[in-house]
Amino acid sequence: MSKEDQFAKLMALEAEAVAMGKQIRNEATVARQELADRQRKGLTGDAAIAHYNEWMQRYGMEHLMVR
Repeated sequence: MSKEDQFAKLMALEAEAVAMGKQIRNEATVARQELADRQRKGLTGDAAIAHYNEWMQRYGMEHLMVR
């Protein structure tokens, strides 16, 4: 593999890592906001799970939903 190919591969990996970092930070922000809202509303049990799942779906984070 040439140095140029190696460099291009490293640049692609860097871009992927940066995108993953942004996604993780966004997910953490939404999770903190959801938790604060749930606690403010005093939700527990099934209502808390439904609230959490609604937030995850609203923000396109279905992969974090409780099944």
